[in-house]
Amino acid sequence: MARISNALGLVLLICGASAFGEAAPAAPTGAMDGTLERDIQIARTLTEATRQATVAANLPLTQSQGDAFWPVYRAYRTEVAKQNDRLAQLIRQYAQQYEAMTDKEAQKLTLTYLDIDQKRLDLKKQYLKKFEKVLPAALVARAMQTEQKLDAMQQFTIARSVPLVPAAGN
Repeated sequence: MARISNALGLVLLICGASAFGEAAPAAPTGAMDGTLERDIQIARTLTEATRQATVAANLPLTQSQGDAFWPVYRAYRTEVAKQNDRLAQLIRQYAQQYEAMTDKEAQKLTLTYLDIDQKRLDLKKQYLKKFEKVLPAALVARAMQTEQKLDAMQQFTIARSVPLVPAAGN
């Protein structure tokens, strides 16, 4: 189970979660098994299943606003899911390569993570314009704030259990 938590924690490890390094559990060991795959799917399903409900609870919409907003929001989340698929694949690669991580592999993983992160930011900018077409600016800001808070909670959950990439020569 610790191996799974470690692999799921890749995201913030790559983007600078070194402050958590001392408290991080042991690194993943051995070949991946079905448990990692299962936990990735559970985490993704729970996140998507609760996210829309959380946004709805924090976004007071009229019926007509909701009718206009929710299809756009679901399209946004569908696009985000594509990046989540890429992230899940990156986590799998990290878990498989952890014990024998080379500098080249570490660099590739880091660049891939940054690309995923950039595409997520690009999606936010793209959908901000679409949201503004169907909602007043204050409600769009509230929706984006809620999304950001959900993202931050998810990232923290991942970061707190991630091991640092092994230092060269160790």
